[in-house]
Amino acid sequence: MTNKTEIFHVHTWRCGHAEKVSDEAYVQRAIELGADRITFTDHAPFPGDPFGNRMKMDQLKEYITTLQALKMKYKRDIDIQIGLEAEFLPSYYSYIEELSHNDGIDILLLGQHICEIKKGVWSFQLEDKSNEWMYILETEMEAMTTGLFDAVAHPDRAFRRCPCWDDKMADIAEEFIAVAAHAHCIPLEKNISSYHTKKYYWKEFWNMLPLDYPTIIGCDAHALDELVICTSDNFS
Repeated sequence: MTNKTEIFHVHTWRCGHAEKVSDEAYVQRAIELGADRITFTDHAPFPGDPFGNRMKMDQLKEYITTLQALKMKYKRDIDIQIGLEAEFLPSYYSYIEELSHNDGIDILLLGQHICEIKKGVWSFQLEDKSNEWMYILETEMEAMTTGLFDAVAHPDRAFRRCPCWDDKMADIAEEFIAVAAHAHCIPLEKNISSYHTKKYYWKEFWNMLPLDYPTIIGCDAHALDELVICTSDNFS
């Protein structure tokens, strides 16, 4: 994606499950680590604040303006990218479209933690979640065709409830990769946090990607000590 030395996929205190430190502290730590770029992608809010583990709607403007100020303050030291990690939820299509076209947002990262089974019915409400991964991947495939998202976060995390890799997973993964490639080869994120969490990182999925397929490595940091320069060395 870039020749820059980057720290990609950073969350802030606003999401409610990250270290309570300032945005500037992340920027300063990134500079100390020698990064040329830091990309913030905090969890996007949704109108009415119906979901947890994300910033509130009334924090979105402050999030953008705070990072814009830091971008100007540290422009000689580091490139600060302002992004959001958001689910694709069809009931909120027009809102997601607004986020995608917001001049204050540099990157909209698809992070499908939940999905909409049918209008107003969410995957976290399922009593049996054993097939949730299929709903999530189907939603991500639909999302990639909209042109609203710039990259897909941790696509293999959808399999986290699966006991082991099987032919059904491989078939849907193959379809997923074909859709991703058709959608102008939308970049897929290899997630360092997933790599260190059981059942979150699936090498079988990544081995299916063509060697020249565009990927981004992201740290998915929720604390200062989780900031790392994102390279393939993180997966060795």
